[in-house]
Amino acid sequence: MDTSEYNFKIQQLLSDVSTYKKVKIDPTTNTLKTTTDLIKKYSEKLNLDVNSTIPSCAKPPRLYGLPKIHKPNAPLRPIVSQIDSPTYKLAQHLAKILSPLRGHTRAHTKDSYQFVSEIKDLHLADNETMVSFDVQSLFTCLPIEDCISIVTRKLEDNNMPTEYAVLLKHCLTSGYLLWKEEFYMQVDGVAMGSPVSPVVADIFMEDFEEKALLTAPVNPRFYKRYVDDTFTILPSDKVTAFLNHLNSINPKIQFTMELEANNTLAFLDVLVIRNPDNTIGHTVYRKNTHTNRYLNGESHHHPSQLATVGKSLFQRARGICDRKHLAAELQHVEQVLQDNKLRVPRLRHSDRVKPATVERVPAVLPYVRGVTDKVGYILKRASIKTYFKPLKKIGQFLPSVKCHIPLQDAGVYKLDCECGLSYIGQTKRSIKTRVKEHIADVKHRRIGKSAVCEHVQDRPRHYIRFDRPQILAKEHRFLPRMIREAIEIKKHPNFNREDGWVLPSAWDPIINKIKSKPKYTTARLQDTVSSFCVNRTKN
Repeated sequence: MDTSEYNFKIQQLLSDVSTYKKVKIDPTTNTLKTTTDLIKKYSEKLNLDVNSTIPSCAKPPRLYGLPKIHKPNAPLRPIVSQIDSPTYKLAQHLAKILSPLRGHTRAHTKDSYQFVSEIKDLHLADNETMVSFDVQSLFTCLPIEDCISIVTRKLEDNNMPTEYAVLLKHCLTSGYLLWKEEFYMQVDGVAMGSPVSPVVADIFMEDFEEKALLTAPVNPRFYKRYVDDTFTILPSDKVTAFLNHLNSINPKIQFTMELEANNTLAFLDVLVIRNPDNTIGHTVYRKNTHTNRYLNGESHHHPSQLATVGKSLFQRARGICDRKHLAAELQHVEQVLQDNKLRVPRLRHSDRVKPATVERVPAVLPYVRGVTDKVGYILKRASIKTYFKPLKKIGQFLPSVKCHIPLQDAGVYKLDCECGLSYIGQTKRSIKTRVKEHIADVKHRRIGKSAVCEHVQDRPRHYIRFDRPQILAKEHRFLPRMIREAIEIKKHPNFNREDGWVLPSAWDPIINKIKSKPKYTTARLQDTVSSFCVNRTKN
């Protein structure tokens, strides 16, 4: 998609004044303060850990859009990245607390496998039809006050503290987002991207469907729902009346419907088929835009990751398809695996009991064929499970669709002085906040507190480039951040104090090797990529 078209579609979403309202200032600081005060207020009664529910480096939620390529003109689905936002960790905690309150109605469907087990013995009547009802933009249309009252009632029914509803209301009503250095408040609805949003949506829809089915002009013989999508069996002449009834319950919750076509109807990734004798068949459903592209067998990934592709496809085929359609689906999967140069997994039946192992913290290693996989074998002997990650991903070569916030991350940074020396520092908060503190230390001459201030005081004519701080590494974890700071201190001429993390002398050879290498510039990297594209065989 062209960038201008993408930006235009985002602006169209934000132009909906009933959902978004533009604000002049960044709400992050105020939202973080309110969140902190609420958590401290209820921490004792709700047994909340303050440190684990308050982010150390808060960032504003960022808006981006995912194109729905299966729909005409590829409209965008708005997603708000809530990671490290003021309420993100609290929302994660509330999602765990509130999850047991959902999934207790007969209409609830956990996944495709449960849905298949519920429809396999169904028989349709000649006057019945299969129909799917779908809520239009459920997350952004959810009425917050109704959601809070429903959750409060369920907490009371389950003898749980109603203070959770107060925290939930704060998470849902303090929604805001950043787009192109401008801030917008979300007037109503919940943000897609918040950990608690799917839970709240499920709880609301369960209450909604109970009211709808009790007062419906016709009672569906079969009704199953997954979040905002339903599969229903109704008399053919009652479908429109049932749709009108659903749309009359709440003006914000409006449904669209899809009728069976050619005796088939898709629900989740299941294609439901009406057989000639009115029994139900089922097989795997793929959208028209599906490309059958999976992880390529020749890509630089650990063999276990490559094998997982075939295992998951065969597992889905056996779990979803009926006997009539299973053979065709398995043949399709085998052909797809061959096209992607992947091995077809063999069925292995083994009665061998696995030896007992000790639970240990797993290791995460970059996958380098012939090197880290051998390290994994060694760790396996010590009952340490190894997870491998690729060195490079395609996304690293593409521009991010999320708004870039300079100096907003935790990590390791560098402040240069005109004398040629630098100060290397690390912070668990935003680098921007730490730089402001350095400026304040120099301004108020806090010599004993700051190495930067001491350097300026000893050399009055020296000038610290506070206007050009450099991010050396983005890292929120303590130990990797401290080690990275120690490495950067050894790499650069600096005026740091000798009170940081001390690296063993075993690190010296590789650090000296890094220091002796010429620095790669952005232009050099771009030229390398261009060369690869022009002459792939040589490269």
